[in-house]
Amino acid sequence: MKPLEIDEKKLTKLDEFLFNTLMNFEGKMPNRFGKFLAMYYPDARIRKKYSAYIGVEMGEGTYSNLGLKVTPNDNKICVHIGKEVSIAPNVTFICDSQPNNGTEINQLDYVKNKLVKKGDIIIEDNAWIGTNVTIMPGVIVGRCSIIGAGSIVFDNVDPFSIYVGIPAKKIRDLKTGERIIE
Repeated sequence: MKPLEIDEKKLTKLDEFLFNTLMNFEGKMPNRFGKFLAMYYPDARIRKKYSAYIGVEMGEGTYSNLGLKVTPNDNKICVHIGKEVSIAPNVTFICDSQPNNGTEINQLDYVKNKLVKKGDIIIEDNAWIGTNVTIMPGVIVGRCSIIGAGSIVFDNVDPFSIYVGIPAKKIRDLKTGERIIE
């Protein structure tokens, strides 16, 4: 059996056809396919166009890198991202955090009252979110703030600040350059 021969021109035409078809598509597609495109399509313009399938709305000039994941809550759109936000690879937005399948654990008062959380996430304009950041329910990330790679954000992030760590803590004010010491 002879191996399949595909030349570069044919692959380029296929790539252009697929990109143009997806960019110009105006109908409803199956949810799983829309989610796949929003998280993993190689071109950021396609990921942005299909981001509503994973519960995200993005402002002008904002694009996400590969691997953006969302745990949605009851709202169709639960992550609201402003203009010109930089989102690194493998960022996770958790809009609903609970032990879904647990029967006994869901009855514990501490779990119900302190650990189960639902809420939309808001990322204001010009923020920069580093690789492998996780943002928890109800968090507001202030404008022009930076969240360092690998951080987990449980509380609101001040504008014009750098936050890092687990849990994420403020380490610098970007307007003054002042380092925050705790």
